[in-house]
Amino acid sequence: MRLSLFTSLSSQANGAISSAMTSIVSIPNSSSTTSVIPLLKIVDETANRNDHDLQIYKKRTSPRTVLMADISRRLLRRKLLHNRLYLISDIMCFLGLLGIILMIINNEIIFLNIYDKSKYICWFIKLIITITTIILVVLVFYFRRLELDLYAINNSFNHWRIGLTTTKICLTIFEAFICIIHPIPLDFPFISHFKSDNSTKSNSIAPTHITMDVTLGLPMFARLYLICRSLMFNSHLVRDAISQSIGSLNQVSINFKFLLKTYIQQWPARCLFIFCILLFLTSSWSLRACNYKATIDHISMLDAMWLFIVTFTTVGYGDLTPTTYCGRSVAGITAMIGLLSTAFLVSVLSEKLKLSRSEKYVHIFVLNMKMLKERKNHAANIIKYIFKLWFLKKKQQQPTSNEYIKAQRELVRSMHFNQQLKLEQKKLVDSCIGIPELVVIQRQTNDKTRENTQTLAIMKLKMNKIEEQLGEMNHAITNIQNTLHLLLNRISQ
Repeated sequence: MRLSLFTSLSSQANGAISSAMTSIVSIPNSSSTTSVIPLLKIVDETANRNDHDLQIYKKRTSPRTVLMADISRRLLRRKLLHNRLYLISDIMCFLGLLGIILMIINNEIIFLNIYDKSKYICWFIKLIITITTIILVVLVFYFRRLELDLYAINNSFNHWRIGLTTTKICLTIFEAFICIIHPIPLDFPFISHFKSDNSTKSNSIAPTHITMDVTLGLPMFARLYLICRSLMFNSHLVRDAISQSIGSLNQVSINFKFLLKTYIQQWPARCLFIFCILLFLTSSWSLRACNYKATIDHISMLDAMWLFIVTFTTVGYGDLTPTTYCGRSVAGITAMIGLLSTAFLVSVLSEKLKLSRSEKYVHIFVLNMKMLKERKNHAANIIKYIFKLWFLKKKQQQPTSNEYIKAQRELVRSMHFNQQLKLEQKKLVDSCIGIPELVVIQRQTNDKTRENTQTLAIMKLKMNKIEEQLGEMNHAITNIQNTLHLLLNRISQ
């Protein structure tokens, strides 16, 4: 009975596997989320069969069939794990951005303090942030667990704990620590409202709470790394089966570092613009939250933007300065990032202003024609002043006369410019030769070498044939000589 049940379930699993084999090898472009989880449960149930029934199944089937079934099961599980990772990375990105937006709204309500019951709104906002943070931390651990399962399948491990290392544990704890930092709802405002009878409406939230909210809110910008992870899992390079196969064959891991290099290489100006916009918004609000005016009010957003600009460009006019250690830290980090961004901007501009291959050819051709025309003019001047000196000498002009010296000076000047233009023409031709031209020359040289080799082989065959024919002719001549000798001997007798 158990064997029949096992065979029926195995046939169902193998049917599902064979129907998905056309798309198993590739990482799917997009699939339904509702169909992923039930399929993964079916595969898990198939993988966790009774050991006794599995041994009976292996005995009754050939080892090759068992191996192919195991490979199919692992490929299907790999596909479903990728789909689940895509879904979880998108959810984590949404929760991270939602927490950041709610944190900014909470602090802005505290900064403005224009509503009498603002502490109730802030408490509810911080409660929502806490709930989303708990969900986010749980998803962090679940995401890392799925990564371990995928790593175990890719390396043919029997259990996910084999791939668990100290580095991965530390990274998981560090990521959870980054995501868990958030403003905490410390006081319950309804109870504190009934307890405090002498509370005023002008200052509904204590200054210590403001400082604590800002201190715990600024590290939440570190959750922006979740955008990078979501972009990585939604990239066509990660989803495409061809790029994954080529990367595996060349031992290149297609991760966020690889994607960042490709995006910067493909769209350098766009990547720099997006980075500067994100840095501008986050740093400006951080400077607003960390700096105060003389009236113990936070500076306005426009002043914070101006402070960011003068700090990012390392100008520093001094009309606005950070007033707290938090503001100074943010300004220092902004200045260092500004220096790195300036260097990157210079490299991007130099790459954009670089002439293409065809434009370079046209530019060099125009310059070469211009130099050739100037060389012709100077060559004509050389001939002109040589004839002028010969004419002055025929007129018996003194070599020390002004006209004779002027003609000699112009002759030497024309000869000097002619030599200089000749050298510049050679440099221009050398600058025109680059790597593509060297590749073309090498290809042409290889083609000529191949043709010469084939010609030599044909000539060698022809020479062998000629040698064979000469040997046959020599043999025929020898036979003729022997025949003549026999005839002469008979005649002489």
